[in-house]
Amino acid sequence: MEPVKRNRKSLKEITIEIDTDFIPAVALLKLAGVVESGGQASLAVEQGHITMDGVVLQEKRKKIRPGSTVVFNNQVAIHVTGAAKA
Repeated sequence: MEPVKRNRKSLKEITIEIDTDFIPAVALLKLAGVVESGGQASLAVEQGHITMDGVVLQEKRKKIRPGSTVVFNNQVAIHVTGAAKA
């Protein structure tokens, strides 16, 4: 699959820190506040509005790991980071 090109200058940037190995894609969208419900998140994935590291997501439960960037509707970039280990 070809990476989706986007204009990073027009994106709103959000950083989400997780303290687990991964977060499911739909849960990340809800946590970041870009959708109000899991149903809206699932629909966004089904309609191809979500990319992870430049590739269109096709799995609603895709494991998003620290270091990944998820883009919602070419408007919001969600950067996932891991919690610092003590």
